Amino acid sequence: MNDLERLLSEEAEYAEQHREDPIPADARATRPNRTKSVMFSLRLNPDELAAVQELARESDIPASALVRGWIVQRLDADRNTPTDTAAVVERLEADVRTLRKLIAS
Repeated sequence: MNDLERLLSEEAEYAEQHREDPIPADARATRPNRTKSVMFSLRLNPDELAAVQELARESDIPASALVRGWIVQRLDADRNTPTDTAAVVERLEADVRTLRKLIAS
């Protein structure tokens, strides 16, 4: 398990143990990039839109946030694509470990 996976696992465990704790009064969501946002529209056929909306409902998030997340993830993946063989093998090994965990659960 790499450092990031370990940290995420620890944070998830802590959050699960404290899920009933009250939210501090001074805690609030921020949107640091809100003023920098630009509207982008796209067309989907009715079936595609329904599928996106259903996934968003299942995830309990707005459909626009779901799609925005997909776009950001893809852009991030494209920017961080390994360029050497060792890095590609390491990434594949990590994906295989993730797949094994999913199959085992």
